[in-house]
Amino acid sequence: MTLDKYLTTFDISGANFAEQIGVNAATIYRIRTGRVFPHRKTMRAIISATDGAVTANDLVQAADGLTTTKET
Repeated sequence: MTLDKYLTTFDISGANFAEQIGVNAATIYRIRTGRVFPHRKTMRAIISATDGAVTANDLVQAADGLTTTKET
């Protein structure tokens, strides 16, 4: 389940979820819209706070469309 779907399903605001896991609300917005990939610590907090409903794999898939400014 994506983070966006989880928050929508359980009617949790991004700001409340952010406070619960100790990050900025803007960070949650960027993660739930797939704009950024969460740091490992944040990823663990998301998985824990959602009781595993949102998995690392879900977060990776959401960030799949990210582009970088530098090609490798």
